Amino acid sequence: MDYFEPIVERFPRYEMYALCSDIKRCMNAILELIIVTNKTRNKIPGWHDIDTRLEVLRHYVRRSRKRGSKYLSIKSYETAVKKLSEVGKILGGIINKGGQC
Repeated sequence: MDYFEPIVERFPRYEMYALCSDIKRCMNAILELIIVTNKTRNKIPGWHDIDTRLEVLRHYVRRSRKRGSKYLSIKSYETAVKKLSEVGKILGGIINKGGQC
């Protein structure tokens, strides 16, 4: 979240209420799901929900770099993809371990 928020704030004004809003909403949903999952006994369904939201966030990031809507520079896009990939790897490891964090 610390990496993405300043980037999406630089999107054009007409995208502030569409794509930017969707990305922020998705990041907040992931944060909320992480907190809720950590507080529950059966964590595996929660981790799968987080994984689903992470995939949605990946699609939003891809959409922000598609031809015709290049709101992210190539460097920012590559960094974002690497960070999302790393989070996905960590999450996959937690799920494969049995859901206990």
